[in-house]
Amino acid sequence: MDLHQIDLNLLILFDALYRHQSVSLAADEVCISQSAFSHGIARLRKRMNDELFVRVNNQMQPTPRAEEIAQHLHQALPFIHNAINDSDHFDASMDKSEFKISATDYTEFSLLPKLVGQVSRQAPNIKLTVVGAKAPQPLTHLENNEVDFALGFSHEIETSSLIEHHTWLTDSYCTVARKNHPALAQGLDLDTFLALKHVRVSPWGEKQGIVDQVLAQHKLKRHVSLQLPSVLVAPHTIIHSDMILTMPRIVAEQVAKQVEIEIFTPPIPIPDYHLNIYWHKINADKASFKWMKQLFQNLNF
Repeated sequence: MDLHQIDLNLLILFDALYRHQSVSLAADEVCISQSAFSHGIARLRKRMNDELFVRVNNQMQPTPRAEEIAQHLHQALPFIHNAINDSDHFDASMDKSEFKISATDYTEFSLLPKLVGQVSRQAPNIKLTVVGAKAPQPLTHLENNEVDFALGFSHEIETSSLIEHHTWLTDSYCTVARKNHPALAQGLDLDTFLALKHVRVSPWGEKQGIVDQVLAQHKLKRHVSLQLPSVLVAPHTIIHSDMILTMPRIVAEQVAKQVEIEIFTPPIPIPDYHLNIYWHKINADKASFKWMKQLFQNLNF
C-alpha cells in the first residue's frame, strides 16, 4: 500500500489507541470526540482490512497485525515529530521536555548527581527518566529510539553512522582489598594477584572482563570466586573476606572513605576505561538536545 492511499492522521489515532487501549483516553489525547475517533479507527480498519483492535475485558486489545504496525510506528512517529517541530528556540527555564537516559549503576553514580544538580537549577521543569542499560552495547537503544541518551562504560568508543558521542570521563583501574589483608603486607605483586581469589563485576553476566582479557594475553588466568552485576556493591563484599577486587579507581577512592579497604596498583597494565555519552544524530540539531549536550560537556567530575 502506498502512503498516498491512506490518511496519515489515522496513524496518530492508531498510536494513541495502541498506547491507551481506551477510546476515551486516546480521543482526549488527540483532542477529538469519541465519535470522531471511532469513525477514524473504522476507516483505518477498512483500509488495512483488519480489525486492528478488539474489545476484551473493557480494553481495546491489538490484533497481531496491529502489533506489527505499532512496532514500526514506535520508531517512525518520533522522527516525523522532530521533522515538523521548530528546533530554533529553547528556553531551559520554561521547557518541559522529558529526556530518557539508559545507564548502569556505575555510570549513574558517576554522572547523575552532577547532571541532576545542573538540570534542577537551569531547567526545573525538565524531567529525566533513567532506565537500566539492558546490554553492554548502548547503541541499540538509541537506534531503536528507546532512549534519548545512553551512558556507556567501555574501553573502546562504540561507533555507528547514526550515533554521536562525547567522552565525559577517562579513568584507570585499581585493585582493592580489606584493610590489613594478611597476604598484602608487602604490597601486591603478580604472583599474589594470581594466588588470591577475585570478585568479578559483570553487569550483563559476562564470563570475561577486561582483567581476564589482559591476563589471557599473557596466558594467565585468575580465580574468580564471586561474580556480581554491580560495581557499587562489589567493594562491600571483600571487607570480611580475603578476596580482592579490581575496579574503577574513582569509585574505589569514594568507597575507601566509608569502609575499611586498601587500594593497590594492579600488577598488570589494564587499559583505561571511558564513560561515554551517546545520542542519535537525528536529534543532534534540536535546540533542547544541543542544550543537554552542552550541559554534559560542561560537567566536571
